[in-house]
Parts: sequence; C-alpha cells; structure tokens
Amino acid sequence: MPVFIPIVREPEFKLKGLPQNIAMTEKQVREILMKAGRNRDGSLSKGELEKAFKEFGSRMPCWRASCCLRKVDTNRDGKISREEIDFVVNYVLAWLESKN
Repeated sequence: MPVFIPIVREPEFKLKGLPQNIAMTEKQVREILMKAGRNRDGSLSKGELEKAFKEFGSRMPCWRASCCLRKVDTNRDGKISREEIDFVVNYVLAWLESKN
C-alpha cells in the first residue's frame, strides 16, 4: 500500500505585521505609534500612521491611515497631535477587535 508523505515547504512570502489573532493592549498600541513617529515631536503625520498600520498588520495601511486621520484629526492640521493620540489608540483597538 503506498504511503503519502507530504512535502513541507517554507511559505513563498513572509507575512508582515502582527499575527491575525493577537490581542493587543493599549500600552502596546501606544508604543508602536510612538515608534512610528520619526521625528519624535509627539505628533504623527499620515506617513507615520501608515508605518504604524503596517506594523499592526493592515492590508491597506495607506487607506487605513487616511480613514484614521479623517476621523481623529479634530483641528484639521493634517497631523495627529498629542491630544489626539488617545483617539487614535481607541480607533486602533476597535479596528483590531473587529478583525478578530
């Protein structure tokens, strides 16, 4: 009787960002957002938000950053200020929760 032996191969591509089923805390989200801030001025530009959403595992980080910026940027200066970071954290946590 023939025996089937599966060939185990490495995936052809590497997944970027976080695994799909990971639960994040508020502190971890804040650390990733602060790490994404290139100039360390406490505010986040759209590009820095894109970098953070890549880290969070978004399939479309540019679109996700634009949506976040539209919802959270209350003073419409095109950046997320220190006062608006709390809203971004809540947005990210709600988005991650909806993914799982």
